[in-house]
Amino acid sequence: MSVDENSPHLADFHFCHDCLEGDHAAITELQKRFGPSTEAYLVGAGAEAEEAIEVVASLWADLLAPSGDQPPRLARYSGLSSLRTWLNAVALNSMLARKRSEQRRLRHIAPQGHTAEGEEERSHASMADPDAAVPGDPPLIEIMRDSLERAFLECEPEDFVILQLKHCDGIRGTELAVMFGCDETVISRRLTKAQQHIGAVTLLQIRQTDPWLELKWEDFVELCRTATPACFGLD
Repeated sequence: MSVDENSPHLADFHFCHDCLEGDHAAITELQKRFGPSTEAYLVGAGAEAEEAIEVVASLWADLLAPSGDQPPRLARYSGLSSLRTWLNAVALNSMLARKRSEQRRLRHIAPQGHTAEGEEERSHASMADPDAAVPGDPPLIEIMRDSLERAFLECEPEDFVILQLKHCDGIRGTELAVMFGCDETVISRRLTKAQQHIGAVTLLQIRQTDPWLELKWEDFVELCRTATPACFGLD
């Protein structure tokens, strides 16, 4: 494990280091402090209670035990996000992987032309097919990216330009008002409306892609802060 000493979550990082060193008190504290909250997070995201318990139970071994020549997943925690947020993201991604694996299994055993019992229908042609996922992409990153891309595509072109100028290029509201020949309050309203639209469409796409998955916009934003390959245990 390596960490930037300016990391905002150094205490969490050093706590994880103790766990990886085999400190039994730290490992017990890890499970006691984060087990219930991670289970509750999964249930809040749409998982069944028993599923959440199973995912979290298997998570501890995945976090603390090496896999082949790969180090334990916890060794990839960087301290850039809170440990609670990171664990929630890892657990949610594991849950999605389990869901998709089960969906593939059900499709393979279902009679041709019929949907396997218990499998949700996917109603939109552009939704990501689990069998066609980008190699190496964790399911959660894939769903988040595809849903957000769809939301931006549905954004009004001029509003998209205003959003880009404001948030990517740092153009101030007063300058945007001059550029678009309107009052600054109009720019502010358009930005707010566009952001709300993007949030609503993104969450709708997520639900349509994986009907069991229920994220709030605050959850989505927080997951975006940790949605890197390293966060999910990938190199």
